[in-house]
Amino acid sequence: MTNEKYQVRVPDLDYYREQIKCQVACPVHTDARGYVTAIAAGDFEAAYRMARDPNPLASICGRVCNAPCEIACRRGDIDAPVAIRPLKRVVTERYGVESAHPIDWHRDMGRAAEMVGNLTARSYHALSQLARQPGRRQGRVAVIGSGPAGLACAHDLALLGHQVVIYDAAPASGGMLRFGIPLYRLSRALLDREIQSILDLGIELRLNTPVGREVSFAQLREEYDAVFIATGLGEGRSLRIPGADLDGVLKAVDFLLNVNMGYKVDLGRRVIVIGGGNVAADAARMALRQQRAGARPLTELDQVELEREAASAVAPGEDESLHAAVDVARTAVRLGVPDVRMIALESWEELPASEIEIEESLEEGIQIFPGYGPNRILGEKGRVVGLETLDVASVFDKDGRFNPQFVPNSEKTWECDTIILAIGQAANLDFLGQDHGVEISPRGLIVVDEETGATSAPGVYAGGDVVYGPRILIEAVRDGQRAARAIDGQIQQKRIRVQTQIHWRDNPNHRMPEGYTKRPRIKPPTLPLERRIGIDEVEQGYDTAQAIAQAERCLNCGINTVFDGTKCILCNGCVDVCPWSCLKIVRVADLAGDEALEAVVRATFGCDIATLAAQDIPATAMLKDDDLCTRCGLCARRCPTGAITMETFSFAETLAYEEA
Repeated sequence: MTNEKYQVRVPDLDYYREQIKCQVACPVHTDARGYVTAIAAGDFEAAYRMARDPNPLASICGRVCNAPCEIACRRGDIDAPVAIRPLKRVVTERYGVESAHPIDWHRDMGRAAEMVGNLTARSYHALSQLARQPGRRQGRVAVIGSGPAGLACAHDLALLGHQVVIYDAAPASGGMLRFGIPLYRLSRALLDREIQSILDLGIELRLNTPVGREVSFAQLREEYDAVFIATGLGEGRSLRIPGADLDGVLKAVDFLLNVNMGYKVDLGRRVIVIGGGNVAADAARMALRQQRAGARPLTELDQVELEREAASAVAPGEDESLHAAVDVARTAVRLGVPDVRMIALESWEELPASEIEIEESLEEGIQIFPGYGPNRILGEKGRVVGLETLDVASVFDKDGRFNPQFVPNSEKTWECDTIILAIGQAANLDFLGQDHGVEISPRGLIVVDEETGATSAPGVYAGGDVVYGPRILIEAVRDGQRAARAIDGQIQQKRIRVQTQIHWRDNPNHRMPEGYTKRPRIKPPTLPLERRIGIDEVEQGYDTAQAIAQAERCLNCGINTVFDGTKCILCNGCVDVCPWSCLKIVRVADLAGDEALEAVVRATFGCDIATLAAQDIPATAMLKDDDLCTRCGLCARRCPTGAITMETFSFAETLAYEEA
């Protein structure tokens, strides 16, 4: 006899929402399950609407989002996560801003009510409904910075009927979307269209207007009802080692900015990038392209011209400077392969760069050397000639904190012409001026309230990297949305309340696609290596058939097995047929849980669990491990009494005001 108890949880609203792990993991709660299953059904327009509804930068995210939804995806427990981000790109290419026939999102929101997906408080639909509430005040809001956080905040505030002015010191909008992300990952034409679709809501954009010079921060606070700071991290960090001030030492942020602005950067023929993150990989890949481009800015290169020149060999004795832009793999032997190396503290397993960035960097000929730390930069006549490193003993201490330790007497010298530092970024908050009242953390970042984005200065809000340090794009979007709702509440002098409606739909004919658990994840097609010369996007995207096949891998976690205990005859048929062993029938007396379990037991049997056990009253329960379930539906089909049904859970959130 054993006293082992089964720790259980009685499903409630939170439980069923948590089952849709991709949506929970998304900072703006995009219903990825919804749009992926719509793609699987061939309804690409509905899929786009679900992808765009909570995210004003959906087309951009389809290219460069770090996809926390994929990290959370339960399909990853079987083999590999569903290709959620590439599938988003498939539908934005058909209906988004980059499409030949884009949906006019701002005029066509009547269709939002028809969407099958889960609508959250961040949705366009919820904000539009809130904006129609009677007696609202229209406010004026200044947004400092036109990166993702600033754009998202401005977008939502405009939807709520406020006048918004974005101030940016740069000559073009987009922040690090434009100046930090390489052109081969994000088309600038797409970026321009996505930003314009937001500005079309009536938002004013003032470029070349640095706050602190053209207009003071104090002046903005006086002229506007609220100010949202989204200035990001515009300064690269340096190394405190000998030689860091030599000519030829560049910061990755500055390097990427200059290349993306169309300026030529002279790198020489041997480049070392210090760092192991995505910025380091971006810098390395852009360095490779810049070396191949020679004297011409990447933004001026014509892809067709590049490919035509690359296909022609350079004759012996011919002036190779005339063919500086054709230094690609096919002419590497004659012209010399550029030497681009990434040196990182971390081991292969610890590298913070994404797997796809590492893979594509290696494909393009970039050499990666993990486990080395910079010791000093070597120079001659004031110019970089090399880097001295030490072997890394460990990167993190026993508590998991960043604390690199090096192996004594392990010096190694690497010859190079240029060193690019991709070791972190910092905020420049000089624009705040004196006596601004905004609390600054020891890290040099702005301190905010986690729920609202409000700073210590009344009427001043902040979000994005300037608050949290380097984070991913979609988190910046979330920060902007959060602040927009808080600012609207401030202007209305009311609190905003979230209301949730739940829907269940029976699926009597539920079937999963044939062979869905055995279907592998396939990478989206990419540009051939010999064509990765200039600024064309490397990833090309799935075609229709590929997209549907990949979408059919989704486990559809919004579908649940619902059990009716009054119909169950305890035949154990469902347990026997389950291919994943996720069902189990046990005695109620062997259950353990919280007050919700006790309440259900008392309501069902008229007494508590202890009484059931003491009096040996026959009572059974069905346990289900949803982490193992693949929603195959075999249990429902096997049940002889109809006690098991396959039902889709969905919800819709709306916003309403209440007195503060």
